[in-house]
Amino acid sequence: MSGRGSGRGGTPRGTGQGGRGGSLGTPRGNFQGDRSRGGDPRGGRGDRGGYRGDRGGGRGGGGGGRGGRYRDEFEQGGAIYTAGGEPLKPPAADVEKQENALIRRGEEISLSGLSLDDLTLPSRPSYGTKGRPIVVRTNYFHLLTKPGGATIFRYQMDFEPSLKDEKTGRVNRRKTRRLVELLFSDNTNLQSAGVATDYSKLIVTAHKLPLGSAGGITIPQKYWEAEDDGPSPNSKTYKVKISDEFPMPLQQLLDYVSSPPGVTSAGFDKAEVIQALNIIMTRTASENRSIYGGGNQKKFFTYPTDRNAWYDLGSGLIALKGFYTSVRTSTSRLLVNINVANAAFYPVSNLLGLMRLHTPNRANDSRSGLEGFISRLKVSHTYIRAKKNDPNSSIKRVKTVQGFSHPRAGQNFPPLGNAKQITFECTEIQATGKISVERYFEKKYNIQLKQPLEPVINVGTREKPSWVPPELLTVEPGQQYRRKLDGQQTDKMLGFAVRKPAENARRIVEQGAPMMGLSETSRNLLAFGISVTPRMITVRARILPSVPLQYKLANRPKSFPTANGGWDIRGRHFSEGKQLRSWTFIKLVDNVVSRPDVEGFRGIIRNSGMNSDEPTPPNGVLEPLRGGRDNEDSDDKIIESTMAKAASRGLKVLLVILPDKSAFVYSRVKYWAEVKHGIHTICSVGDHLQKKGPQYWANIGHKFNLKLGGINQMLPSDKLGILADKTMLAGMDVTHPSPGSIEGAPSIAGVVASIDGRYGQWPGTIRAQTSRKEMIEKLDEMFGERLDLWRKHNQGGLPARIIIYRDGVSEGQYRTLLQDELPQIQKACETRYPGGRLPKVSIVVCGKRHHTRFYPTKEDDTDYKNNMNPPNGTVVDRGVTMEKGWDFFLQAHHCLQGTARPTHYVVIYDKNDMDADKMEALTHNLCYMFGRATKAVSLCPPAYYADLICERGRSYLYKEYNARDGQTVTSGSTFDWNRSPWVKGVHPAIQDSMFYI
Repeated sequence: MSGRGSGRGGTPRGTGQGGRGGSLGTPRGNFQGDRSRGGDPRGGRGDRGGYRGDRGGGRGGGGGGRGGRYRDEFEQGGAIYTAGGEPLKPPAADVEKQENALIRRGEEISLSGLSLDDLTLPSRPSYGTKGRPIVVRTNYFHLLTKPGGATIFRYQMDFEPSLKDEKTGRVNRRKTRRLVELLFSDNTNLQSAGVATDYSKLIVTAHKLPLGSAGGITIPQKYWEAEDDGPSPNSKTYKVKISDEFPMPLQQLLDYVSSPPGVTSAGFDKAEVIQALNIIMTRTASENRSIYGGGNQKKFFTYPTDRNAWYDLGSGLIALKGFYTSVRTSTSRLLVNINVANAAFYPVSNLLGLMRLHTPNRANDSRSGLEGFISRLKVSHTYIRAKKNDPNSSIKRVKTVQGFSHPRAGQNFPPLGNAKQITFECTEIQATGKISVERYFEKKYNIQLKQPLEPVINVGTREKPSWVPPELLTVEPGQQYRRKLDGQQTDKMLGFAVRKPAENARRIVEQGAPMMGLSETSRNLLAFGISVTPRMITVRARILPSVPLQYKLANRPKSFPTANGGWDIRGRHFSEGKQLRSWTFIKLVDNVVSRPDVEGFRGIIRNSGMNSDEPTPPNGVLEPLRGGRDNEDSDDKIIESTMAKAASRGLKVLLVILPDKSAFVYSRVKYWAEVKHGIHTICSVGDHLQKKGPQYWANIGHKFNLKLGGINQMLPSDKLGILADKTMLAGMDVTHPSPGSIEGAPSIAGVVASIDGRYGQWPGTIRAQTSRKEMIEKLDEMFGERLDLWRKHNQGGLPARIIIYRDGVSEGQYRTLLQDELPQIQKACETRYPGGRLPKVSIVVCGKRHHTRFYPTKEDDTDYKNNMNPPNGTVVDRGVTMEKGWDFFLQAHHCLQGTARPTHYVVIYDKNDMDADKMEALTHNLCYMFGRATKAVSLCPPAYYADLICERGRSYLYKEYNARDGQTVTSGSTFDWNRSPWVKGVHPAIQDSMFYI
């Protein structure tokens, strides 16, 4: 690290290059050559004031805030949302009339309507009629267009030179946004109400832009930061090309959503029109400097102006409320979906204070994870002065945190080096030798560091580091935390996010819609010839009846009623109870589970229809762990040794008592037991066993019985419907690596399926596959394994029908699913079915990651509990469903807290000739068949089980999915398939069981 000290923009850099002095320049004018200064561009992310910490030792941090119960003004009001007491408007009659007219049995919908060619979706065969009819509000608002429909215009922006990072290939979004802000500020043709942008590559206008005969225009645009006074003579100039004008008549979209199922969107791309409308809808929020995007241009959040109002999640994070918004289409109309959003953010605070909140113990060996926590954070400093010795002439500079110091080739830095340890050459201050960071700031900026022993921060690059003490840095606002929350933070986030339906409805209408600028009088919207009604729409719903279930009584099958989506199994036996043999309990924490506890457990499962041998050894095995992240390696060895000993003793089932909710300990227990030794395990935190009583022990019994091949509950024969005809049900899912995983960490695919006509056992297949690939690789092999196991349990026979519930696929992936996964399923069948008599296959996509919610309009139409949600069994298949295709929303569960989220089901392939009532009843009935619960669940069990088996794969690759400090941040480790501890399957001894439950 040699060279001179930094100039105006500087921090102590290894390159030693001095910076330039500042100067003021004049920004470019508009398209007509106007040279006037536009001032700071709208949307500029300048200093918002009021949040910046000073450097007083870093103790302010993200402190303050509060935890516990979150309360605000929207809690005040009735238990039923009444829209301010206005009369309830019935569902739109013209929409219902058009929906009824468009039912065409057997007419399929071309996927070209979704910009997907040559494939078709089944049309809606009918609307459901079963169940008690009710009317509900939903969080959709009617988007109106002017008579005859408006025409909007979309343009493409291209930038030269490119704004992509040369190494990563990723676009610098912050810089791109700033450049677009400057472009809009300096050009009057882009400053009217009828112009909107995504601040990335698209512009949407209400009128044509003057691009000339060439169909495009290139504008030189000087780049300068919002913190600067203006451009300088040395400011970099980009060429911004605006071209590719594309007119979008909105009437064309309205005609399409009102047309029969077979009519395609030839001549326009529905997804592109919706994208343009979304850009218009989010303009108001995108331009507001006090509103921050959630990263996907559909979520927007605000910081409370009072620090004491921040909701503290602990360990240096706060929770914020915001709103999601998206334009959707439905039969005969356009809608805007608005929902409450909740997310974890970094607080605006001094960086050192934030570090101390995250890691109170400042010993170096306890800082594991801290570098990952602050890596890539945007931070600012203001110690540079435009005028020497003038504290009022500070210049704000925004930087990106790279991390701490680490020993690297050619750079002799100590790990976690502090301001006294990190040195570099700076001839501006010291002619020979090296100067420490501490002395540099003292000499260059007359700053006496208060915390010189804290590790300094690199805000440069790895090759050219730039060191700044964290006490001089402030975390910039609006930065969402994207890694997984720990257990305590998750609990606090739930307390913050869980709101009753009426409260959320009030928040959406009274705060969300105005914040997004959605109204009938919005200047931004009216300029485009559109407006949004200020009230939620109403739709028709039906409440499907509770489903009776079959257990055993006096050793004979007997049906029992359920109520409110739940039931009590006291006095009833499992449909098929298994014998618990070769088992014991492993205590990874001391002073839990006594002999009376074990005998009580054996009595409880005996009352459920299972028998249990004496545990071996009778008093279990005590192998206490040390606990804590610093002891993970040693604890892992204890777990490995414990499972190996259990296997050598011939044990098949273990009840493992955990010291706490540590995801690491849980994951390593599952890995060593299930992958390496073929032992079934059920894990429970010790405190739970002692405090939660017999019902908790009974729930453990449910899991034991399923793992051993038993069946807990069954559907009565009169509720089976199509299932009575040799039908195999299957669930499929793929889970992807989350932020914090090592580079290239694989996705995990899972396939589960029933094995006979009782639908109580669902063994599965699990594999790692190409990172972030949604479609399942090797599905022909995985699905073939499910068919083989069915054949094994059915005297060599194969199912006549197959119904698949596929989780986690978006609308834009339907074509890919039908092209990639369906042929593999057919291939698996073709190699097993003699004479070409293939099964009839249906595929239903399940979605929970949507933002549709329903709100009761009468107390008689609620669950009668504290939350006042719609009752379990509520189904909606019109009003907000697809204009083409076959879908429905089903809330099968009784929501215990907060606002109920229904599951969205889309039938994308159907050769079983089902109608709406049959499909909705089948899905609802199955939600009572989740084996480890005594309540109906929100997601149809085949998909739920597939999700669980994928999550088990995440446990097997815990270290890869939860990379420690140094893996992702420091060494740049990547996933190695050849050295991975797991890539597919489990031990042969348990592979045909529900090991994952």
